[in-house]
Amino acid sequence: MKLNELSPSEVFSYFEKICSIPHGSGNTGMIADYCLEFAKLHGLKARKDMSDNIVIFKAGSSGYEDCEPVILQGHLDMVCEKEPDCDIDMSVQSIKACTDGKMVWADGTTLGADDGIAIAFILAVLASDTIAHPPIQAVLTSDEEIGMLGARDLDTSELTAKRLINIDSESEGILYVSCAGGVRVECDIPVEYEDAAGWVADGAIDVQNGSVCFEVKISGLAGGHSGVEIHKQHTNAIRLLASLLSHASGAADFRLVSLSGGGKENAIPKEAKAVVSVRSCDATTFEQSIKESEAVWMQEIRATEPYAKIELEKTDVAADKVLNSHSTENVIYALLLSPDGVYKMSQEIKGMVQTSLNLGTAYLDADKLVYKYLIRSNTAAGKKLLLERVTTFAKHLSGKVVTMSDYPAWEYKSDSQLRRICVESFTNVYGHEPEVTSIHAGLECGILAGKMPGVDMISFGPTLESVHTPDECMNVASVERTWEYLLEILKSL
Repeated sequence: MKLNELSPSEVFSYFEKICSIPHGSGNTGMIADYCLEFAKLHGLKARKDMSDNIVIFKAGSSGYEDCEPVILQGHLDMVCEKEPDCDIDMSVQSIKACTDGKMVWADGTTLGADDGIAIAFILAVLASDTIAHPPIQAVLTSDEEIGMLGARDLDTSELTAKRLINIDSESEGILYVSCAGGVRVECDIPVEYEDAAGWVADGAIDVQNGSVCFEVKISGLAGGHSGVEIHKQHTNAIRLLASLLSHASGAADFRLVSLSGGGKENAIPKEAKAVVSVRSCDATTFEQSIKESEAVWMQEIRATEPYAKIELEKTDVAADKVLNSHSTENVIYALLLSPDGVYKMSQEIKGMVQTSLNLGTAYLDADKLVYKYLIRSNTAAGKKLLLERVTTFAKHLSGKVVTMSDYPAWEYKSDSQLRRICVESFTNVYGHEPEVTSIHAGLECGILAGKMPGVDMISFGPTLESVHTPDECMNVASVERTWEYLLEILKSL
């Protein structure tokens, strides 16, 4: 079955086109150009800026010309992740979107429904001659997934609307009215290497130098979005790897050769691996220790991580240098004990995470261990306090901390006409009221609220699952209902 055979066909036709255009974060030029050409084709005023943001203007439909305008907003970029055996180059090749009529997914990669479905919705509205709507100012931003860079650079001087609908949420039936702010953090811990003489390994016990190399590899974890899924407490592959190595260090003498894990700061790490050089006399003990830890962890996480794999094998890695004993200990210590996960739950909204952080990536560089976080909080104070904790921990290991992409929270608006209209429209379409709440994830509403004071905002979207992972999928029926809901809102506006 093809995507354009799904309903609503106009939306899925545009989504299929979007999937055919590479549009990972930092690579949005082609998708931005497509949207600009789309506007020209439909005779709509549009502009593109140096950051690949696109703004398209459309007059109100017949009878709605003099209504107050509304901003429809989504982001052009997607998180590019893929399965280890997938050979697609997502920087230049199309996503292979698949469907069974009920769900849509991609073969071996992330789908990019976050936020490609929003762009498809918006383009379908702009292309239509029959949809009732007020004047529309469509704002399609770039690089949301790597710090909301496009929204930061957006020139809002031509945006006169005082109402904004953000279509970047992933749970149908929920209207979001505030969101977490965030900051990306890079921690650099100094390490020292020593000559591998006595520690160099060639995949088998070397009688001369008395060492052997092993690769410890973790894969198959659930991962997930570091904001909206952080409360599910999925296992962090980097932390799991550090735990295995910590346990083994009490039984065997070894040195780290290499280490890496995770892919994005805003995705819970699914994979991690390390190569270690072990004294040959400790090789059997090291293997036994890892297997002991594996048994314990598999028992601990079996309910939430049914596909988890911990693999240990000898490797033929040839290393000229290895981390010295102190640096090996420091790396394991840093990754095992540095903060990660839910830090504080909200006291005002039941079940909502208020402050959290995700240890998203870690790797050994030439002279340092680099590990990166995304800190989130629905309060400015919470974000500040957690950043101080991360900084203090890194400094304890003589490290340094660099922050980037700091963005504010979108604060709750007690009196919102847009919210009232959206709740009424939802009830008309679904027959019951929606859930109105806050989201523990960064939405561009926070950045845009700072640029456009007083603008009334709301966020919603169809149901998406496992975003930012190759397991990402989109519910077809949810897309159809959300489309009808969007049309009802536009008519009501």
